Amino acid sequence: MKVLILAYDFPPLISIGGQRPYSWYNYLPGNGISVTVITRQWNSQISSALDYVKETPPAAVIETNQSGTKVIRAGFIPNLRDRLLLRFGIEKLGPLRKLLSYFYSFAEHLFFSFDSKSSIYREAENEIKKNRPDVIIATGEPFILFKYGSTLAGRYNIPWIADYRDNWTGNQGNYAQGFLQRLLNSFYRSREKKYIANALMITTAAPTYAASLKNRHPGKQVEVIYNGYDEAYFGGLEDIKPPADKFVITYGGTIYPHQNLEMFLDGLSDFITQNKIAKSEIEVNFYGIDLQAEAKNRLLNYKTELDGYVIARQRIPYADLLKKMRASHVLLLLSRKGADWLNAKVFDYLAVKRKIFLIENDHSILESILKETNGGIGLNTKEEVASFLKSEYVHFKKGIIKDSEVNEQALKYSRKNQAGILAKLLSGLQIKK
Repeated sequence: MKVLILAYDFPPLISIGGQRPYSWYNYLPGNGISVTVITRQWNSQISSALDYVKETPPAAVIETNQSGTKVIRAGFIPNLRDRLLLRFGIEKLGPLRKLLSYFYSFAEHLFFSFDSKSSIYREAENEIKKNRPDVIIATGEPFILFKYGSTLAGRYNIPWIADYRDNWTGNQGNYAQGFLQRLLNSFYRSREKKYIANALMITTAAPTYAASLKNRHPGKQVEVIYNGYDEAYFGGLEDIKPPADKFVITYGGTIYPHQNLEMFLDGLSDFITQNKIAKSEIEVNFYGIDLQAEAKNRLLNYKTELDGYVIARQRIPYADLLKKMRASHVLLLLSRKGADWLNAKVFDYLAVKRKIFLIENDHSILESILKETNGGIGLNTKEEVASFLKSEYVHFKKGIIKDSEVNEQALKYSRKNQAGILAKLLSGLQIKK
């Protein structure tokens, strides 16, 4: 079987969106499936918002490994919004760039001439003409790739699978809603319905997303393929220990508007005050916050008394972030009560084997995974946060450092195992030749 994967995010860009198709690229060939990935060219290091929109050579770069698996990297030409960002920087012309973002969000779905990602579509079409696949998988975000998958499927009579990395339009309640955003959300829902109409199947990253998708797309087969953790990155971490002279709490990645960061900060403040913890005795690290202006402001300006305790760290390479997680005493996971959001970092946290505390307890998918794997605990109030931190701090002061007691249920969340599940689904498809 030959599978063509359309993926905007892909290494060397190490993101959750990129790791998902990368695991399929690595592990599907071991299940007898030939893989070609079409993505955009990425610079080797993303250290600022400007790096995401830099122009790359227009000619596609083709990479083939020994197993015959292929990556086609399409060139990228920044649009007007991106060129303004590159020329004037992040601090200038913000309102104009925001308006242009809305414009392109609409226009790229209607006209290829306004779509800065359309080189991926053109390279996919060229590849189909030369090496026709049995199945197309479009994985997003951005969900413009669903447009490509649907269009290519209709034009060349090739079945396609829509892969939802998250719940897309089902997540809209997690963000602030202005007039333009509500208008865009309505537009997205109509495009989603249009694109999914000819999809053979839907795959997604969580059971909660699957339930929502079944309601939005009745009659469509929906299957869960978790993001998981990639075993290849975790070798050698066992020997890394947290410091004996400083209690370290770590959070890695994006802070989203719906997550109850404030409950953690309130509980942390109470813990520090009640136990008279000096700044030299504790370190609370948030990695990757330097690229999130609103989140950084939210983190650092909520309680001035936490200055020096809470640290916004720069984005660092994925392998280095795993080492920082391993060198921590506990790992912070953020959500809110009632959220159906599966934060993919939970799988890395499990594999790192440091105790996880979830704030605010979602009473949903994240709590379920923590209970199933014995990986950590969900907390419901700032008082519970302060109590948990005191308990873990007492262990730290006594020199008690041990791996979290994650059970064997965590093994099913490896990306290799999840790729095997996808391979079985693909092999079982009834595809007309």
